[in-house]
Amino acid sequence: MTRIHRRQFMATATAVAAAAAPGFSLAQAGYPNKPVKIIVPLPAGGAADAGARIVSAHLQTLLKQPVVIDNKPGGSYVIGVQATVSAPADGYTLIAVNTGMAAAQATMKRYDLLKSLTPITQIGLTPCLLVVSTQSKFTSMAELIAYGKANPGKLNFGSVGIGSLEHLWVSMFSKAAGIEVTHVPFKGMPDALVALAQGEIQFIPAVLPAAAPFIEKKAIRPLGLLSDKRNPGTPDIPTLKEQGFNVPPMEFWSGYAVAAGTPAPVVERLRRELTATASDPAVKEKFAGMSTTVVISNGPTDFAKLIGADLRWMATTAKAADIRLE
Repeated sequence: MTRIHRRQFMATATAVAAAAAPGFSLAQAGYPNKPVKIIVPLPAGGAADAGARIVSAHLQTLLKQPVVIDNKPGGSYVIGVQATVSAPADGYTLIAVNTGMAAAQATMKRYDLLKSLTPITQIGLTPCLLVVSTQSKFTSMAELIAYGKANPGKLNFGSVGIGSLEHLWVSMFSKAAGIEVTHVPFKGMPDALVALAQGEIQFIPAVLPAAAPFIEKKAIRPLGLLSDKRNPGTPDIPTLKEQGFNVPPMEFWSGYAVAAGTPAPVVERLRRELTATASDPAVKEKFAGMSTTVVISNGPTDFAKLIGADLRWMATTAKAADIRLE
């Protein structure tokens, strides 16, 4: 082979190899050139669905392609995750992820968020509160814990079901506080909050948007914010850390991911546009109306660390308390 022929051959071979590589930039230069789908693993009409629709409406103006919502509820998020990972890993199918999915993984082990998916970025953070009935004698966390220690098993708390985020968090918290509590599962948070207001149970860790209407009607009152920092929307409510309880927070984070194996340039494009979407003042205002603060990850690795941290304490708690959801 002559020198010139050898050079031509090597140039051609290099171009072919680069084009075949998953992350080859030219192969992804046309992304996106068709509609993008966001799978929401929860029913339409809920908070997660509403948040995803706010994001999709703005995101499609940046991607210059339709961004459609595909609700796939059921199976404790399993159906939505399976639909995401079975689709081509090309960035045209995203999934809205949240803290509840980590809880379901810890108790069911039917999927692995960090192995099956590539996290893109966190988008929002919704605070949670520990609330009691206004008829309750408890006015502080210290009083609640003191009663629990003096009366083992007589404190009843509500959740949205066995293995739920609320169930796992209280199991972890009660062990750290040295108290025994009784779990009372409900079909949904509204039912649990009604039971709390009527004095049927003693406390609930509840997401702020669900608890807010009951607080406004003075049917329940908050004892503490389950975050490390005070919430700007409820500045008068102290955190548990301020009250001397150094435990992992219970916060409802939300964000987006794609199937594992999605090319890095596509993930970066989605991260960039999702960040721009969440940074838009109109989007921030709509999120604030849902008691959600826009929180954007520094990058996919940062979001993966957040998910991993929650998975660790949830898995440890589920194993220690023998909490399993079949």
